[in-house]
Amino acid sequence: MSAAPQHGRRRAEPVRSVSRREARKASHTDAKVAGPAKRMAIVAVAGALLAGGGLAQAATNNATAGLASASLVSGGTQASAAPSAISAPTDVAIDFSRIQVSSTKAAKATSQSLSGAADAVTPVATPPATKAAAPAATKAAAPVLVDDPAAAQQYAAGQLAAHGWGADQMSCLTQLWNRESSWLTSAENASSGAYGIAQSLPAEKMSVAGADYRTNYKTQINWGLGYIEGRYGSPCGAWGHSNAVGWY
Repeated sequence: MSAAPQHGRRRAEPVRSVSRREARKASHTDAKVAGPAKRMAIVAVAGALLAGGGLAQAATNNATAGLASASLVSGGTQASAAPSAISAPTDVAIDFSRIQVSSTKAAKATSQSLSGAADAVTPVATPPATKAAAPAATKAAAPVLVDDPAAAQQYAAGQLAAHGWGADQMSCLTQLWNRESSWLTSAENASSGAYGIAQSLPAEKMSVAGADYRTNYKTQINWGLGYIEGRYGSPCGAWGHSNAVGWY
């Protein structure tokens, strides 16, 4: 005969006591599960800060590798999902051992400061290239007019022998040309246009003796002695003609 079913309140089962060893094991297991998740969150924050600070892609790759390594859970169990989004301030400064990321605002201010300093620099004017001095055009020296009666008479006295005359002819020549020009190289007759010591008319006749006939007493004397020899034979013959008619 089967036992009759029991009615009424069910008797509570006795509570099973947990030993210290079992409690320590359970706590250690929970720590293993919570540790990787915490490390994963820290690495995720670091990765977001690196991205916000403008680090190189290599630093981002290292952060990603660290995140994958931290996500493993002992015993083959995968930790809970990482936070979907982590925000970080855009103006940050992170300093690692060999990587330094400064604030973008500070970098912009530094760039503007450097640009202003560059604008403030006064450029040194480059001195113009020195042009080689052009050689001065060589001009023919203007003939110098020489009015020297004493030198002219001395030169004339030395030319008498070349025409076959004696020194006695010098007295007649001196008087003749004193009357005509006072032995001045620049003497000119205002009415007739006769010119020079010998009063050549026109003056261009003396060009046969030299191109400097207007300024050089020697050229004028050479022409005058030749004229006297050809026309009157000697200075005294010319002087006699001048006394007779007033010209020679």
